[in-house]
Amino acid sequence: MSEQSPPKRRWVMPLLAVSLVVNMLIVGIVAGFFIANGPGKGDRLEGPARSLVGTPFIRALEPENRRALGREILRDETRLRENRSALRARFEALLAALKADPFDPDAVQSILREQRDIALRRQNIGEALLVDQLAKLSPEERAAYADRLARDLRRLRRE
Repeated sequence: MSEQSPPKRRWVMPLLAVSLVVNMLIVGIVAGFFIANGPGKGDRLEGPARSLVGTPFIRALEPENRRALGREILRDETRLRENRSALRARFEALLAALKADPFDPDAVQSILREQRDIALRRQNIGEALLVDQLAKLSPEERAAYADRLARDLRRLRRE
């Protein structure tokens, strides 16, 4: 009696790739919007910075600290632009790999890995900028930030 292996699901990898690509496009659009509009034109940091740090961490900042973080993000614009360019290039490579016949799952996996690494570098930039901003706060301000962050995270868990 021979045991049959489960059927291969060829659609899983392309679906995951498309999902990642859509997420990366959204990150790029939001970051591009922020760089084009900059801080000081309303409090628009929350959306773009969330791609670097995360919404609860940004929302818990006082408005003046949010704007200061936005200024720091703008100072790092060159590195972030290079990061976006690398993501865009990987996206183009992914599209070509998805259209290739025969399909090469290893090539797609490699591109996805590269995209993840680039996105992780972007997140590391955002985290470093946030930590720098938090280091400028007084102990009381950091405690208030922690309270707002905890409240926001509890609210997110209930949703």
